[in-house]
Amino acid sequence: MEKTMMLPAMYNVLSQEEMTYTEGGATMTQALLAALLPPYGWYKASTEIRDYRKKNPNTWLDTGLDAFVAGCEKSVTNAIYGIGCAYNFVAIKIFVQKFQLIHQLSNMKMMI
Repeated sequence: MEKTMMLPAMYNVLSQEEMTYTEGGATMTQALLAALLPPYGWYKASTEIRDYRKKNPNTWLDTGLDAFVAGCEKSVTNAIYGIGCAYNFVAIKIFVQKFQLIHQLSNMKMMI
């Protein structure tokens, strides 16, 4: 009895890093950058929101949060990446709006 494994002619072995790209998901580097570097997290969140809105123009508002949660449930790195992007997107948005409000109030005081 011979123990041989027969594989298809077009068979390719993939490394763990290559599987990340075929399965989809963030690498640990991307996850840490999204969580620890606010401009990176904001940029990635902005582009992913834009891309999702383009793919789902009529239903993005109803299905966006479900897609976000489904993406985070794939792996721990996806969860860190998603939470980091979401946190930094919201934090930078609040930070920018705060300064816009201060600027508007200072302009109103100058007018009075």
